[in-house]
Amino acid sequence: MDITLIAIAIFILIAIVFLSLFLFKSINKKSFTAEDGSVFDNQADLDLYQDLYSKTKPLFSPDSEKGSSQQILGFEKIFLFKLTTEGFPDLKTLVKYRKQFKSLSDLINT
Repeated sequence: MDITLIAIAIFILIAIVFLSLFLFKSINKKSFTAEDGSVFDNQADLDLYQDLYSKTKPLFSPDSEKGSSQQILGFEKIFLFKLTTEGFPDLKTLVKYRKQFKSLSDLINT
């Protein structure tokens, strides 16, 4: 009986130590928050995201649907519509918009 009581006490003590270490580590962790609420661990990732966010924000703007132009940032409106809502159901559609995907990839990776 005494051995099981000691084992339980040791187990609880170890659990408390690990829990306190975890909480202490998470309290001291510095995070960086973007303007849209996304959280990053370091400033470099935040800066990269902010730059990409500012470049691509017009692509997902609801005001872009009201405009009369057929392109937004060089992308066809039908491509953006499929990208954000419908999707690309088959290979034929993907191949049809391969240049648009390449442009989007270039925009994201630069």
